[in-house]
Amino acid sequence: MTPQPRTLIVIPARGGSKGVPRKNTSPLAGRPLIAHVIRTCRAAAADARVIVSTDDAEIASVARRERVHVLMRDPALATDAVTLDPVVHDVVVREEAAGRRYDHVVTVQPTSPLLRPATVARILGRLAADEADTILTAVDATHLAWEMRDGIPRPGYAERLNRQFLPRRFQETGGVVASHRRWVRPDSRFGPRVALEVVDAIEGLDIDSPEDWLFAEAALGRRRVAFITIGDELNGLGHVTRTRNLLECLHGHPTLVLCDPSQRLAIERLRSACHRVEVVERGAMLRRMIDWGAEIVVHDELETDPRDLAAERAAGLRIVLLEDDGPGQDAADLVCNALFPAHLSRPAAGRWYGPEVYDLREEFRHAERAPFHDVPRRLLLTFGGTDPAGLTSRVLDAVVDDCPLPITIVAGIGMRRHGPLADRVAALRAAGHDVELLRDVPVMSDVLREADIAFSSAGRTLYELAHMGVPSIVIRQNERESRHAFASLENGFLDLGRHESVSGDQIRSAFLRLRDDVALRRGLRERMLAIDLTTGRDRLVRMILDV
Repeated sequence: MTPQPRTLIVIPARGGSKGVPRKNTSPLAGRPLIAHVIRTCRAAAADARVIVSTDDAEIASVARRERVHVLMRDPALATDAVTLDPVVHDVVVREEAAGRRYDHVVTVQPTSPLLRPATVARILGRLAADEADTILTAVDATHLAWEMRDGIPRPGYAERLNRQFLPRRFQETGGVVASHRRWVRPDSRFGPRVALEVVDAIEGLDIDSPEDWLFAEAALGRRRVAFITIGDELNGLGHVTRTRNLLECLHGHPTLVLCDPSQRLAIERLRSACHRVEVVERGAMLRRMIDWGAEIVVHDELETDPRDLAAERAAGLRIVLLEDDGPGQDAADLVCNALFPAHLSRPAAGRWYGPEVYDLREEFRHAERAPFHDVPRRLLLTFGGTDPAGLTSRVLDAVVDDCPLPITIVAGIGMRRHGPLADRVAALRAAGHDVELLRDVPVMSDVLREADIAFSSAGRTLYELAHMGVPSIVIRQNERESRHAFASLENGFLDLGRHESVSGDQIRSAFLRLRDDVALRRGLRERMLAIDLTTGRDRLVRMILDV
């Protein structure tokens, strides 16, 4: 068996600092600045020897408390004029004098608190594979840059081009410099073969000013959040819609979206909205999340497998379930289901139900509500992204002969019966009926605002109808929807129950009742508008990030 390379990690930290006084021991997000990097190094390489080189007793005390070794350096190596090369060489020579030998020497700056363990581990792996003599962290600095020459700004480029066409340029972060031992000398740590480990601007932050400190404080609140979502002809696209909503609230946080290849509609829908989606077989998702560095996984799907959740928990992930009412709930840190009764919430156990965790889409938060008309002007039929039970056609056939109103039909992108429905609408229009068929509506709030009465299934659209104040009749698509509690008279809905037990006469009767009873429609609308649905999204995002 080939022995593991012997690795020395040196964290040089002197007491004097001008830009941010005493920065190495100052608290950043609740712990001394240097403690962040120490913990990163220990997590990245359990077998490495980590040494803090310092001239400062307080820094030494913090380092010992973090369970790493300390070497007090000569004051002559702690002045402003001294570079890191002789400091690191000093540590190596003293370690070797004590009988310890190393293959690799890695310098990690204490002013890089956002450096990730996975990055350090990756650099060590590349060095062990002899990809280079020296590897250092850098950020992409490809821009139209200017230089001062003789006190005059001059372009640092040959031709003004869009950024993607400029020659690539990189800036050292100073965060990590890793070399084979033979290249560590009093005046250099670089061998002839140099490679870069490119990191993003946040991970590459080097704290040198109060502004850098402020940025780091904010960035340490970031979470790496992975989403697993579904969307197909059977389950519709409600999960995809919510995933999109949450992604658009997490732009400051790294996110990863995973879909099983079978979830074709979800993949298409997310990509059409410019979200990156990785198509990964279910059994390979955990490994992908670990490699990516996920901290939280959000399952926006149904009936997650408890065995998958147990493996995620064993890997150190925090687990969030959205709309999952299966046995996996017991393994989750947070479960939110806006469609279940609010009185079942158990906050202490991380179980939240009802409207207070509904994530209303941004377009609705600022949309003008539907006006109320004593005489209805438009009927809306909307049964989700796929309408698996074919309720759109059933309701249309039941009401069209008794409906003097214009009818708007919204068909989702996943509706399999769209062709026959389009033919039916064309025939009705030819016969003089005012019926329009819309598909994959980009701004649904505009459509809902024009409706006075709606038919819908018992999914997420009910919350949008309630927010817009559109009195609605509900027909439930399946057994799962039969457990959704929001579709109640108390919240402004006439609930006809499961579609198998609803006849055409019942559909027609409910429509006529709502059409002709002004007081009933006004009362339903008032109940809808009494529910505040504008705060749930922010609450849900906050709970996910705090989990």
